[in-house]
Amino acid sequence: MDLESVIIYWNKQLISIRRHIKVRFLIQWIILSAVMISCESDHDGSNWFGEDVLTICQYLEKNQEEYSKSYRLLDESKMLITLCGYNPYGEDYTLFLPTNEAIDHFIEQNQDYENFEELLLDTGFIYSLTRYHTLNRRVHTNEFPDGALKDRTLTGDRLTIGFYTDGDNQIIKVNKIAPVIKSNLEMTNGYIHVISEILPQVEISGYDWLQQQDNYSILAQAMELAGIRNRLWFDEYTILAEHDSIYLRNGIMNIEDLINRVATPGIPFSSSTNSFYKFTGYHVLGEEYYLNDLNFGNDNYWTVGYIQLMINVGVEIRINPGVITYGIKISESGDTTVIDYVSPIWEESNIRTTTGPIHSISDVLFFQHFP
Repeated sequence: MDLESVIIYWNKQLISIRRHIKVRFLIQWIILSAVMISCESDHDGSNWFGEDVLTICQYLEKNQEEYSKSYRLLDESKMLITLCGYNPYGEDYTLFLPTNEAIDHFIEQNQDYENFEELLLDTGFIYSLTRYHTLNRRVHTNEFPDGALKDRTLTGDRLTIGFYTDGDNQIIKVNKIAPVIKSNLEMTNGYIHVISEILPQVEISGYDWLQQQDNYSILAQAMELAGIRNRLWFDEYTILAEHDSIYLRNGIMNIEDLINRVATPGIPFSSSTNSFYKFTGYHVLGEEYYLNDLNFGNDNYWTVGYIQLMINVGVEIRINPGVITYGIKISESGDTTVIDYVSPIWEESNIRTTTGPIHSISDVLFFQHFP
C-alpha cells in the first residue's frame, strides 16, 4: 500500500471514531436531560432512581399515608415547599418528623384543640411548630451531643439531645420527651429523623420558670428579694439552681434561714454590696451555656453577682472547685478524694427556657466558704 492509500485509510478511521464519539455523547446528553427533567418535575415521589435521590418533600409525598398528618401540617404552614429545595442560608435541612400517633397524642393533651382539623386552623401556631422541628443544617446522629445542638431550628431555637438506655438498647430523646424511632433517612437536601412525640416550644424565661417551681422555692425567693430580675438586661443567661432539699441538708429550712446565714445586716438585699445579693447573683451566668457549651479545662464565667465563677470541664464538670469542702469520698481501693466542688445533676440539667438553660446542682453554691 502506497503512502497516499495509507493516509486515505487513516482519515476514514478518524472520521469513524469522531462519529462514534459524537453519537455516544449525544446518547449521554439525552439520558442526562431526561434525569434532570425527572428531578425537576417528579414531585409525587415516583422517582425511578430510589429514595436516595429524593428531596425531603418528595419523600413525604411518596409516604403521605404513613405521615399524613405531618404532611398536612407542613403543607398548610407553607413549609413543605421549603423542604423541596436546598437551603440558601445553610447546608441543607434536618427534619424531626412526628408520627401520626405523636400528633394525636399532642392533641389529646392540649385543651386548645378538639381534633386535628382544629389544629390545622391555627395557622400561626403550626407555622411556628413546623419550623421548630426543622434544623438549619443537615445533622446526622453521629453529630448529636449529650446536650444542646449547636445548629438552631428555623425558629432560632436550640433543641437538646439526651442518650438513655433501655436494657441493651440505646434511646435518643429530643428535648427529653421525644424518642427518635427512625434516624438518618438521607435525602438529597438533608436528613429526616422520625420521632414519636411532638416537640412543644418553650414560652417561659428562666427567671419565671424558677418562680413557678415548688421544689426550688428558696432560691426563687432569694432572687426576688435580691431584685435579680432587674439585673437581667441581656437576652440570654444560665441559672445554676439548688433544689430545696439541698438547702435543707445544710440546715436552711426557709428563706429567713438563708438570710441569717449570708446577708449583710443593715444593707438592702438588692444592693450589690450585700453578701445576700452576691450569693444570689452568683447563681446566674451572663450568657447561654448548656453543659456541652462549657469550655474544656478551667475557665471563668462572669455572673450577675459581679464575681467570676470557675468551672473545670474534664472527665466530669466541677463548678467552683477548691472553695468549699463538701465531703470526702473513699474508693474501694482506699483512695481518698476530697469533694470541694459542685456538680451538675445531669438528669435535671439542660432545662430549656426562652432565655437559656437551667442546671440543677449538687450543693449550695457560694463564692466563699459557706457561713
